[in-house]
Amino acid sequence: MLFLDETSGRSTLFEFTDLPVAEPIRRWLAGRVARQVTTRSTVKRLPTARSLVDTARHFAVVLSEHPVPVRQPEDVVAEHLLAFRRRYEHLKPRTVSGYVENLRRLLRDDERLSPQARAGLAAIRVRGMGRGDISKRGYTEAEWQEILTAVRHDVRAARDRIHAARRLLVRYRAGELPAGSEDVTLGRLLDGFERTGQLPRRVDTNGTPDVQRCGGLVKVAGMLCPSPDELAAFALLLVALTGQNYGTIVTWPAAHFRPDGGLTDEGLALVEACKPRRGPDREHMVIALEDLITGGDREHRWSRSPLRVYRMLLDLGDTARRLSNSQGLFTGRIAKKTVHTPSPWITTLTSQHVQRWAAARSFPTATLAVPAGKPVVSVRTLRLTAIERRRRPVAHTATTMRDTYLMPHPTVQAESHAVVAAALDDEVSKARDHARVPVFTQNFLDLARRDPQAAASQADMSMRQLAGLIEGGRDTVLASCQDHRASPYDPPGAACSASFLACLDCANARALPHQLPIQLAAIDALEQMRPHLPPALWARRYAPRLGQLRDITAGFQPAEIDHARARITDGHRQRISDLLEGQWDLH
Repeated sequence: MLFLDETSGRSTLFEFTDLPVAEPIRRWLAGRVARQVTTRSTVKRLPTARSLVDTARHFAVVLSEHPVPVRQPEDVVAEHLLAFRRRYEHLKPRTVSGYVENLRRLLRDDERLSPQARAGLAAIRVRGMGRGDISKRGYTEAEWQEILTAVRHDVRAARDRIHAARRLLVRYRAGELPAGSEDVTLGRLLDGFERTGQLPRRVDTNGTPDVQRCGGLVKVAGMLCPSPDELAAFALLLVALTGQNYGTIVTWPAAHFRPDGGLTDEGLALVEACKPRRGPDREHMVIALEDLITGGDREHRWSRSPLRVYRMLLDLGDTARRLSNSQGLFTGRIAKKTVHTPSPWITTLTSQHVQRWAAARSFPTATLAVPAGKPVVSVRTLRLTAIERRRRPVAHTATTMRDTYLMPHPTVQAESHAVVAAALDDEVSKARDHARVPVFTQNFLDLARRDPQAAASQADMSMRQLAGLIEGGRDTVLASCQDHRASPYDPPGAACSASFLACLDCANARALPHQLPIQLAAIDALEQMRPHLPPALWARRYAPRLGQLRDITAGFQPAEIDHARARITDGHRQRISDLLEGQWDLH
């Protein structure tokens, strides 16, 4: 199988003929790998393709050594998959997790596997595997600031050095430097390097005495070009500012589009980028680099503006890009030319450059990190922290941000618990505030007729108020009002001005048997409205009323309900219609 790396253009031939399994199994595994590395897949780079091939080879070895023989893909059972998992138990959980994930990727949705085998594959678990495995945690505020302080220091150093060298070069070309001075010598060297990319050398390829007096080949050449460490610092800063993947950022082109035509200092730039993991239909993206910071000193503004950092790197790498014929944003000059680096120009940034930058700044590796010590510099953790701080999706869906990036984080979990607890407390308060309207049953009315004093005491109201309720003189549309001048919606003593629908929320409301017909008519009208209203509007405005009315009618017997329904008149329906249309409200 021939694989072409989309980034480097290198081609690699993968052989499956030497797998220690039967020919049908070889063809099957080769076919499963081939399905993952097509032009329509998300596998664009050689390391990813090689990891899938290695997993297929490891699985072939497991099948060949297992006591249960396998001649066809249909012969694979769950025990073979568990044996694959057990074979690598001595390795780190993250390594084993990678193998298992690759095997799932290869065999997922394979119709030739039995249901039992597919279930066995899905059942394999590795510690640290799954949603929370993207990273242990994000950086603390102190760790975040420690890393970005070192990053900004290197970015400033590159900016100040290159700008100073350019100013010297401008003065040299304008003839403003004192004759015979060291600045003239350095200006002449920078002039030649800026035009040709070369410095004067002796026969033994070392720099001439003039070059040596100015600091040597590496120092003089680096005066006009960013170093690999400085490019890594720029990449880390852009990861922190944008939340984009490191691998996406380092492939940005040295070209962008300004919607404002570049006429203003503030605004945004649109940069084309590629993220193969999004799939062939969505891998190409347009990233908006914004500059929304206003006020404050210039140093504060540029180091916190993705657009200004991008434009700074674009400017500082101009000489290196021109001399190396590169179109990439991250272009600089390697400190020392060796056999392994035939070209002095760096045009491709990798994760190794970040590791070298971190080691040179005394940041530890994962194996040497100690609690409360300096943090480990990880582009994945840096991006995770940026997303946690921004709380907005970056080149992924809101669901991915929530489930993969935010949900496993302890701080986010604590915040979520607080939000859920507050919401539940609020709902409990609402339930208590909107208690069900008390219903005066027929038995209670009989008691009121026999012993008004006892009934009034039981209802916690005066005999006059109780008499008014029973006689119907205090009726509203859907219930009766104990005291319309003690409204929770108006000042004490003022007549209630709230909508009659709000009576169902009021502590003064009481329901009596003679109101049951109109209440049933209201239930029918609300149920008929539901299909014709937007769900959100229905749920907010009318669903609570329907629930309250059903609570009231639940206090009556089925025979009473049937009798009341038979007494519903056109007048009842008209009053409900007027109520729902707002005809009863005060304007």
